[in-house]
Amino acid sequence: MANSNRNRNDRDYALDKFDVDVRNAPKKRPSGGSKKRKSKNPFVRMAVAVFPQARDSAAEKGRKALLLVAFAILIGTFAFLIWQLTGIKQGGDTNSNIADNAGTPMPSMSSSYQQPGYIANPTIDIATTAGSRVHGDDVDLTPVVDLPIEADFDYLLKTNPDTKAWVKITGTMLNNVVVQTTNNDYYLNHDFFGNESISGTVFSTYRNDWNDPNDKNKILFGHNMSSGDFFAYVMHYVPDDEYAEPLAFYKSHPTVQLETPTGGNAVYKIFAGIMANTEPQYGEVFDYITKTRFDNADDFNNYIIEIMDRSWFFTDVDLTYGDDLLTLSTCYWPLGRQIDTRWVLFARKVRDGEDSSVDTSVATRNYKARLFDYYYEVLNSSGGNYYWEGSVWDRSKLLSY
Repeated sequence: MANSNRNRNDRDYALDKFDVDVRNAPKKRPSGGSKKRKSKNPFVRMAVAVFPQARDSAAEKGRKALLLVAFAILIGTFAFLIWQLTGIKQGGDTNSNIADNAGTPMPSMSSSYQQPGYIANPTIDIATTAGSRVHGDDVDLTPVVDLPIEADFDYLLKTNPDTKAWVKITGTMLNNVVVQTTNNDYYLNHDFFGNESISGTVFSTYRNDWNDPNDKNKILFGHNMSSGDFFAYVMHYVPDDEYAEPLAFYKSHPTVQLETPTGGNAVYKIFAGIMANTEPQYGEVFDYITKTRFDNADDFNNYIIEIMDRSWFFTDVDLTYGDDLLTLSTCYWPLGRQIDTRWVLFARKVRDGEDSSVDTSVATRNYKARLFDYYYEVLNSSGGNYYWEGSVWDRSKLLSY
């Protein structure tokens, strides 16, 4: 009996032990078709998760492909942005280097340049915006005092024989050498030293003859740079209707200076600013980029009338046949980048014996400037009824008319 119990206990013990051993024993993976153990390397796991694999379904492969395309676009965008920012900085550094070597150092300006805030709609009711940002009494409207440029043209001509002049608006970063070549494309993307540059440099139209006294309108082009360099400050003359005094910048900077190797330093009084369309499909293209000389008084008068009809402001500056003009043109996109428009400033040279000061107190904003078809379509798309109502400026300011 005792022996029987021992045998049974031994058997129960053996069975119990067998059951524990079986449950605790490592399980063998079945052969074939088994999944590989996941890699502990995070980079490998990320690659598997991102890049299409042979065992992925068609939908999964498509998802991963779209993800890779989006990632490539993101990287390309960042690379392009870095390239642009680097190019802009290089352009600014080059500009400052030229100014220093030419004896016309850049003025001390805030490092955080901001593009001007302006309202694209020139027919907006001033009553809706007057005083919404700054009252006129709070803005210093004292005109700046121009100082002679005195550029080192020996250095400039030796460095680049294309040098024609130096242009400057006192108190701004518009302080640039002016060059000219046989076309209007080269200096759009080349700097003063001939290096490729997204900033380009300020240049005169190839149509200008700087040695001909009958060439009466010097036309200059410069990029509107987000850094404030080149012709960015030309944009500050766009009237800002969010201020009680929309012409505040003009009233404090009413003149432009131009110095040439042989002609000395001249002051030009700004008299108009227009937005110009460049593409016929959007309406009339005002031809301001080819008019460098005038056949007679009527030719001159008609050109000035065309400008003044389009000007976004009026000044106390008079004009007459025989005056020398200066035109500054830069990019401006109030209707979107797809509509290639320009902001253009016009100035006339101070005559012999004339005071170079300007009575800016009488300058006025023009809310009935002549625009082009597409601009009127945009204005009228929200139920407006905008159209050009005809000339509204004082033609007595055109002395030869």
